[in-house]
Amino acid sequence: MPTLTVAYRDLGLGELRPFLVLTVTGPSGAKGSIPGLIDSGADGTVLPAGYASLMGYAGGDLVAEQGTQVGGSVTMWQATKPASAVVPELAEIVFDLHPCFVHGCQTALWGRKDLMHHFDVAIMERRKQFSLTTV
Repeated sequence: MPTLTVAYRDLGLGELRPFLVLTVTGPSGAKGSIPGLIDSGADGTVLPAGYASLMGYAGGDLVAEQGTQVGGSVTMWQATKPASAVVPELAEIVFDLHPCFVHGCQTALWGRKDLMHHFDVAIMERRKQFSLTTV
């Protein structure tokens, strides 16, 4: 089982955090790199709302749902079609993302039902690193 260890990154927010960059391909074939925070508290992938159109999602591809976050209740737009994702350093593993898009969300979150369904994740806060191990 290959393991990838990644140092925390500062993406202009003033502190080192467990950011992972995924290459994501939307249902339209639009492809790009998205940095996101590994978040064991997120059920699934949460993306800022602006990514929906960039990835090729149209209004009919999204269903409004109520969700909760630290600040309380929020409307989330759940994709009805999956996107695909890959960790560039572990390119042999391509997996589905089932993103929801949230207005006002500032940072992509990689959650349990997507990223952590395909990798065991270890957060090493003291060392400012995290690791992904294929399952």
